[in-house]
Amino acid sequence: MISALRLTLFATALQLISVHASGMHMEMIEKLLKEARQTLAPDRRTAVFDIQGRLDGETLVLAGEIQSRELLEQLLELLRTKGHVTIKDSITVLPQAALGDSIYGVVNVSVGNLRGAPGHSAELVSQALLGTPLKVLKKEGSWYYVQTPDDYLGWMGDGFCRMNHEQIARWEALPKVIVTEDWGVARSSSQETGGVVSDVVAGAILALKKDIGEAFQVEYPDGRTAYLLKRSAQPFVQWLSEANATPERLIATAMRFIGIPYLWGGTSGKGFDCSGLTKVVYFLNGIHLPRDAGQQATAGAPVDPGAELEHVEIGDLLFFGSKADSTTKQRVTHVGLYLGNRKFINASSVPGYVVITSLNPADAEYSADRGASFLLARRIIGAGETSGVRRVASLPYYSGSDH
Repeated sequence: MISALRLTLFATALQLISVHASGMHMEMIEKLLKEARQTLAPDRRTAVFDIQGRLDGETLVLAGEIQSRELLEQLLELLRTKGHVTIKDSITVLPQAALGDSIYGVVNVSVGNLRGAPGHSAELVSQALLGTPLKVLKKEGSWYYVQTPDDYLGWMGDGFCRMNHEQIARWEALPKVIVTEDWGVARSSSQETGGVVSDVVAGAILALKKDIGEAFQVEYPDGRTAYLLKRSAQPFVQWLSEANATPERLIATAMRFIGIPYLWGGTSGKGFDCSGLTKVVYFLNGIHLPRDAGQQATAGAPVDPGAELEHVEIGDLLFFGSKADSTTKQRVTHVGLYLGNRKFINASSVPGYVVITSLNPADAEYSADRGASFLLARRIIGAGETSGVRRVASLPYYSGSDH
């Protein structure tokens, strides 16, 4: 059953379908479905809720696509609470039936690109590292609409290996290694002179086949094998047991990426956008954050920063953007990791790489623009499994890595 809160939020809109269908207008239907989205699936980046309605005589016909059977049932239950109009459900529930049982995937290249539309020229909206598990929702041409473990949606044309239930279960059950070096190479032999199989970046995960002294023999999702020198990687279980998001570790991790190019949609050591940097820094210390700056701005616990950031602690996230006024809502557009002394590290489009910025006018790194656009701070350390802060160890997507 849906919550009383949801029913309350829908009370006004549902009154619209209490009238005879002949008295219903399209604007009523559009308002109803808009409120449905805002209540059940408000973030288009993380949930599919693309529903349209039309009148066919006295019947309200619903069509479009929706994320899951559960979400569809929630929508229909809301509509049934009034029951004064006949509803015909013609909604497609994802994953697409045409996908069959192959509704899973695992990223098979060092960095897989997610785009906003099915095409190589479409906007890069995010990336997923080698070994990241995916949900496959639908196919259009040679492109697949997928969802990453942080629920982010995007189109991938290649770079991942589709799997069915049996295949993904096998993959998840394999022991794993995680790449800890900023950038490295998997080779065809355990020698440094071996041929290159692929590049790898920090946070990439591969299956462990053998420990052979100075190297790990590893397996890719598509069955390729290679070797990683031990200086580049750790057994996943060991890494996870040692991962601890302390202020000192977070700073040390972030400082490794100084000078890495800015890349819109980037989430790897090859190139970051602002939230991609904070996400990877926290991930490499065992914490899973939402993808975008606006989403991260609701994670963790709020912090009253004080006039000169005196209440902000090292490792907190600082958010920037445009303040709310009488006509527009607050809009978060940038995030950085606090270093102390009113300084933070961030991936910035200006100057075009990961850099330290200051909010103190006396510092050489001072940015008046960032000072004017500062909005809020959030504390991730110690926030617990709430408000978008999750430990990697608690995620089912990665739990198979310690088998």
